Amino acid sequence: MTGPLLSVRDLARSFTPDGSPAVNGVSFDLARGEILALIGPSGCGKTTTLRMVAGFEAPDRGRILLGGRDVTGLAPERRGIGMVFQDYALFPHMTAAENVGFGARDRGASVGRWLGMVGLAGLGARYPEELSGGQQQRVALARSFAAAPDLILLDEPFSNLDAALRGATRREIRALLKSAGTGILFVTHDQEEALSFADRVAVMREGRILQAGPAQEVYDWPADAFVAGFLGRTNLLPGEAEGDFAVTPLGRLALSRPAAGSVLLSLRPERLGIRPPAPGERPDGRIVAVEFKGHDMTYWVRCGEVELQVDAMQSARLAEGAEVRLMVEGKVLPLGDGPRPPFPGLA
Repeated sequence: MTGPLLSVRDLARSFTPDGSPAVNGVSFDLARGEILALIGPSGCGKTTTLRMVAGFEAPDRGRILLGGRDVTGLAPERRGIGMVFQDYALFPHMTAAENVGFGARDRGASVGRWLGMVGLAGLGARYPEELSGGQQQRVALARSFAAAPDLILLDEPFSNLDAALRGATRREIRALLKSAGTGILFVTHDQEEALSFADRVAVMREGRILQAGPAQEVYDWPADAFVAGFLGRTNLLPGEAEGDFAVTPLGRLALSRPAAGSVLLSLRPERLGIRPPAPGERPDGRIVAVEFKGHDMTYWVRCGEVELQVDAMQSARLAEGAEVRLMVEGKVLPLGDGPRPPFPGLA
């Protein structure tokens, strides 16, 4: 079947008497087998958008098409969409295995297989109250996968898992979903989760999608300062652009696209190198804070009126107060409208 699995067109929803929209003109497509993350701060409209797609909220305007079929006015149970709630919504009187098997499309399939895929092998006989919050969440994931819908909606799906388990579970669940060809729409405020789990991300603010695209593209080419700062950490560096270069507190830097006049540059912390100045060499700034993370170091460096973050993997460990030189890897991005080289990667 051709065409997108899910098409959302001009969705809007308000909950206030004055009509201020919680969601305001949201549109996007989701391909079959694709994972799309709606990411943004609390109150940006991502969960309301998810609930409208599920059928739990009625839009004030807009359309929702699933496989080309208009489901905007259909009840949730008639849409054929799987949903994993943030609060799990498990049946308390059923065991984990019974919860997973309740809605399974193939009743002959092994429930143990689904429990094993989410790391709960051997726990099928336990009731929800006998499981931790993270374990309950994984039962909810397994129950939704067992129903084998074309589309699954996830609301902060890994939020209650501990850090050690979260990454492994994301990888396992992603591989499972990709092999099944299931389309996934999920909401999160976790930038790392969105970048590592999703094929595409849509960054939302105040009820609108500011930018959507492949995760790497949006990370490398943010549309504005909000997107740049929300989807990962970045340094916002002022400069005066002169075509392919800009004069900045770090000197004359090459730009990834031509610009003119005053610009705001996005410079990711991992694209800055740091070292002590050579004898007689003028330092760029002074380290004002250091954060040791084991596998890397984060430095905050004061350069005149600007404080820059540097994430260094394999540099000599430098102390707070040390004067340093900074090196920029590649070209820097002037924010705002303008021509962009073809994805992937920076020019």
